Amino acid sequence: MDTKGYSRIPQSLYDAITFLAQALPKRSVPTFLELLFGAMLTQNGFVTEAWLAIKPRCHWTSYFKWLQKGRWSWVALGLQTARLALQRTERSRCYVAIDDTVVFRCSRKAPESRIHHQHGCKVNRPLYVRGQNWVTLALVLPQGWRSLALPILSRLSRSTGNSGKLVAAKTLLRVAKGLFVDRIVTLLVDSWYRNTRRVTSQLLTEPTKTKKEHEKGHVSTSDRAYKNQKKGARS
Repeated sequence: MDTKGYSRIPQSLYDAITFLAQALPKRSVPTFLELLFGAMLTQNGFVTEAWLAIKPRCHWTSYFKWLQKGRWSWVALGLQTARLALQRTERSRCYVAIDDTVVFRCSRKAPESRIHHQHGCKVNRPLYVRGQNWVTLALVLPQGWRSLALPILSRLSRSTGNSGKLVAAKTLLRVAKGLFVDRIVTLLVDSWYRNTRRVTSQLLTEPTKTKKEHEKGHVSTSDRAYKNQKKGARS
């Protein structure tokens, strides 16, 4: 964070931090502020780097226990972050993106750690990698002529039981749909175009004040050929 020219915390940053702290218990606020300022001082924002960037009041194990077993809610903090971002925009239309990503893991004991196909075709990466598949719900905000995706909530995709990426996406939408009251929602997806209706139906299962829901996705050429074959046509 560039602090040049500032002798104190800017008022806008102070208001934002105060708003976020309202979603946490009072006992958790000091620890949260320490890690938050540490993450802002680092380039990557990892917890270990944030702890090294500050002068901690407690031992590292105290912060670890607060993150793992603390009596506070990640969901409440994520929704509070989304509320803060929506307060900064005056547009009635909201763009919400859902995407999945693979977080690399070396240990087989990590939750839902399994082999995934690395479809991104990244350089110097094997075709199959071990990792966790996370589904993330993000709020897309305009930044001049560019756009910024602000992650709100993430959910680990399960490989067992009646679950998967679609179930995770529906769960995230069900939790966050109360944020978009009286707003037009445009849902952006990529690989779930075949079941977009199943995902957006979660927004309509209960009566809400959401004005309208749109969905946009990408349909590949191979999928169109697959549908033609199902109808009896040859590709």
